[in-house]
Amino acid sequence: MNTKGQAFASVFTLLLTAGICQAETCADRDHVVSKLKSMFGESLIANAASSRGDGAVLEVYATPDAATWSILVALPERGLACLAATGRGREDLNAALNIAPTTQLAQR
Repeated sequence: MNTKGQAFASVFTLLLTAGICQAETCADRDHVVSKLKSMFGESLIANAASSRGDGAVLEVYATPDAATWSILVALPERGLACLAATGRGREDLNAALNIAPTTQLAQR
């Protein structure tokens, strides 16, 4: 697994074991994605499937310059997305994803 994949796996495991997917942080995925786009101009820039076999998907949304970003845990079988983290700036995004500055998350 490459460094970026390892970072995603670490963050993903941490978010799931921390119980981030509680009812108060979750909503219909399509609604959440629509709001991220319309309110903040964020689009999907990266995703990774859970290695736990639970069907969950880590999704990273950001503006083109990463001025704002959001990390969701999507639960496709339930049609839900749970907000795991939000922030401002590429440096904070890389830190949230545990990515070294030299391995910055590339824009799609």
